[in-house]
Amino acid sequence: PPAAETTAETGVPPRIGRYALVRPLGEGGMGIVYIAFDEWLDRKVAIKLLRQRSGGAAAHVRMLREAQALARLAHPNVVAIHDVGEVDGQVYIAMEFVTGVTLRTWLKEQVRSQAEILAVFTEIGRGLAAAHAAGLIHRDIKPDNVMIGVDGRARVMDFGLARTPHGVDEPAQDRSDTANMLAAEVTVAGA
Repeated sequence: PPAAETTAETGVPPRIGRYALVRPLGEGGMGIVYIAFDEWLDRKVAIKLLRQRSGGAAAHVRMLREAQALARLAHPNVVAIHDVGEVDGQVYIAMEFVTGVTLRTWLKEQVRSQAEILAVFTEIGRGLAAAHAAGLIHRDIKPDNVMIGVDGRARVMDFGLARTPHGVDEPAQDRSDTANMLAAEVTVAGA
């Protein structure tokens, strides 16, 4: 973020709205995920921040789609969303911070028993089933999109490609332009 450039000069952590960014956790094609601190609620969160030059309006829509997808879900095996917003033209999603590792790292760390692996994959399945019950298809489930917390609980994350199935009726109500982005196409079939 632009504020990160001034951190060394001022000694003040870069900010996104009410969130003080602590350090980067990782990055993907669209954005960077940071550990941040929510000063209003006195808790650590993960902030997914869209890169300013990352895909323009399409990337903006994709981030808002992810926020809408996560907002539909409240399940112990899905990363919780806390907030979404835009500051100085940068879209962000504030999510539950999970102390742990990705499924990929968890599987590589040590030899896991069949029972351990089945328990984790059952939790992943429960998270995906909750998404399906909420009318969402994840469309990007992979080891890097699942976190295993230090509590041992699996959490599905990164709903940026999620969508509603064709033919699912949305509630009829007055909607803003951003209200039903989950029905929009963001990828080409087979891509």
